[in-house]
Parts: sequence; C-alpha cells; structure tokens
Amino acid sequence: MNHDTTLQYISEAGKFSSDRSLGRIRELSRRLGDPWRGLKIFHIAGTNGKGSISSYLTHILSTAGYNVGWYTSPYLERFNERIRVIQGPEVLEQYDRDNAAGEIDNESIDRIMTRVSRAADSMREDGIMDLPSEFDLITMMALIYFKEKNCDYVVLECGLGGRLDSTNVIENPLASIIAAPGYDHMDRLGNSMRNIMYEKAGIIKPGTPVFAYNPSDSMISEEDAASARKTLEERCLELDVPLHWIGRDQYEMLSYGRQGQSFRNLETEEVYTTKLLGVYQPVNALLAVAALANYVSAEDIRQGIAATVWPARLEILSHSPFVLLDGAHNIQGCRALVESLTRLNENAPMVFLCAIMQDKNYREMINIVLNSKQYETAAIVFTAAPDERTASAEQMLATAKEVLDPEVESKLLMSSVSDYNAALDEALALAEAKGAVLCVFGSLYLAGAIRKRMRDLQKNQTYSTGYNTPGA
Repeated sequence: MNHDTTLQYISEAGKFSSDRSLGRIRELSRRLGDPWRGLKIFHIAGTNGKGSISSYLTHILSTAGYNVGWYTSPYLERFNERIRVIQGPEVLEQYDRDNAAGEIDNESIDRIMTRVSRAADSMREDGIMDLPSEFDLITMMALIYFKEKNCDYVVLECGLGGRLDSTNVIENPLASIIAAPGYDHMDRLGNSMRNIMYEKAGIIKPGTPVFAYNPSDSMISEEDAASARKTLEERCLELDVPLHWIGRDQYEMLSYGRQGQSFRNLETEEVYTTKLLGVYQPVNALLAVAALANYVSAEDIRQGIAATVWPARLEILSHSPFVLLDGAHNIQGCRALVESLTRLNENAPMVFLCAIMQDKNYREMINIVLNSKQYETAAIVFTAAPDERTASAEQMLATAKEVLDPEVESKLLMSSVSDYNAALDEALALAEAKGAVLCVFGSLYLAGAIRKRMRDLQKNQTYSTGYNTPGA
C-alpha cells in the first residue's frame, strides 16, 4: 500500500461495529498472531483525563530509561500522533520540544497496514459478516508496531467506553486505570451513570489492580458519583481485584499559577510539580504514581511528572495576549475549565472562542462557561470546528442568547464566524483590545486547527510563543 491508499482503507472501514461483542477484534488479532501477547500494558479508560494520565505514565517510564509504546486518541493535527514510541529520556526531551518526536512513520503505517488489511480481508473472504472497524485496524497496527520496537512497556488508552473497545482485546495488563467519569458518548454507552461506568469497568481483568479517579471529585452530582462508585466496586468485588481510589483528599496544594502547580502527596509526603494547569491534574498525576509505584523509583516519578506535557489541555499558546487552549468538550470538562480559569485569569476579563460538536450538550456547556460569576466575560466568538459533526456558529449563538443570564448578556459581545481562522483573528483582536485572556474550548477538532494556526502566526512573530507550547 502507498500512504494515500492506506489512509483511505482505514477511513472506509466502519466507525463502529454492529456486533456488541469483541468477536471481530479477537478474530482479527488471532489472524495476526495476537501481537499484544508479551507486552506489558497499562490500560486506561474513563471520560475525562485519559490522555493526561497516559502522558504522566509515559513521561515517568521514559524518564526511568524504558522504551515506551504510547497509544492515544483522537489526534490533534496528524494521524501519526496516535502511535508513538518514546525510547528513554533522550526521545522524551525531543517530544517535549516537538510533539512529532517518537511518532510512527508513514512507511511503518503503510507496511503494517498491508499486513493488517490482508487479515481483515481474509475475514470477509471467509464469510464473516461483522468486519473490523476503523479503530480495530488502528489498534492492531499499534500493537504490532510496539512489538516490533521491543517496547518495555505500553501505555494503552481506550478510544470509547472500555468493555467493547478495540483495546480490550488484551489480557492481563499490569494495571487498569479508570479516569474521571462523566457523561459523553451516551449513544454508545448509555444514558445513566451506572451504564457508563459499567462500560468503563469492562477493562478490569482478574488479577489486575485497579486505580480509579474518585467519582466524588469528578464534577458530577452526588447521586451520579455514588452510582459510579458502587458500579466499579461491584465489578472489582466480582473479579476479586484490589481497587484504589485516588481523589483530592490525598494531596495538599502548595502553589498554583500560570507556570504550573505543586502539591504534596499526603500518603508519602512526596512533593510533585507539574506544568499541566488543570485543577484535576494532581489527581491524574497521582493515579500514575499509584499505578507505577512498583515499577520505577520515587525520583523517576518526581522527574517524570515535572517533565509531563500534554497538548490542548489548558495549554498556553501565547503570552501577549494570553491565550489558553483547552479540549473541554463535555459538561464535566467545562466545569473543570471554569474552576481552572478562576485561578488563571488573574482578574483579567475573558474572551472565548468556541466550537462544539452537534451531538454534545452544547446548551449546558455554553451555560456553564458564560454564566459563571467567577470571572468577567467580555466577548465570545462562536465558530465551526473542521468536522462534519460540528454545530454551526449561528446555532450556538442562538442557543447562547437563550441561556444567558440577562446581567451577563448586557455586558457581553457575541458573534458568529463560521471560518475558524477568521474567528481566531477576531477573538485575538478582541482580547488585545480589552486586555483579556483568550480561551479556546469546546472541541479537540477545533483545538488541533487553532494550535496549528497559532504556530503559523508565531512564525510570523505576530504573537509571543507560550513557554510550554512545543512545535508539531
């Protein structure tokens, strides 16, 4: 396959399987020799924070000198981002400067997908009706690549849910990690927190310890938190595996600002510093700490957390004006964003640039961010994300007018600009004119596009580069 043919083959596979089981991915894996066998895997599911946890795990393991396979989704700018191999501290340093470091190369994608496609096509030829999905193909490609690269450890992030996710083809991971629960992808996972957590808990395996974000700290209701907790506890009891809850009561915040945050682990008295700015990041870091306690040294953990970067999660793109890029794309993400902005805006007014997918609860997301009394909102520009599922800019503007508090609306400049590049230009001009902080949020599809656009503007020396904004 050449590269265009490879990407076309992947994109033409179905997004989701009609079979509500793992039968298709297990059969594809069998025909490929079960490439996951022999890999030492940390498996991550959850609604919010999977990527951040995966980055902490990868940074810590790489700091310790290990060769680490790293599988994430979705990608921000390039397909290759989804599959990386970070070969120790040297490549890790390259990644922290340039996010393209460690990515799978096009030649490897084409070569491995030729093998995967033959196995998938043989299933069709054998009369198997339920054929591999797009994510099945990519997951198999990643596992083959990690095996080829002799990875010491693999950090494997679920794409959606857990129980029926392609990554759940693996057996006997070193740890199952459940990130913060929330409401997302309800069309696939169900409309109740019990149903959603049941799907996430599907990655739990006999003999594997579980480390989970305390639902009580996940910005969901007390009722939902209790339901999530009960569901996970029941699953762990059923499989007789240890469950370790990690939450805000397990650390003490020492400092917080635009340069990062420092906190003390109250169990060990270890002090950690992270550049990641979200208020939830100490819990994400401590989940990685707990999962890796038996595999690396305390010093490797400390240095790995300090080195961790993860694009588009309250990432600073510019200092003048001050621009934050956040991938918050659901209700819980927006609640966390508001809490973080309250600490980061330094009493400056806010300007927002927003695009949200049509299938999200954008009405409530807009309500949460714009009606907050924790900061003054001067303006918002609605735009469209570069994806067919995006809500229109005009649609979101009309919704904002319906949900806005009259007092907030009277002080707020609102506009809709469908082209996201033009929308960014308008939002930047508003932020400069009002001495405001600009925050881009609502969609990872928008985040990838804006990140690329800001880098182009910075090359022309239009805006000052953020200190933690690697190239791509």
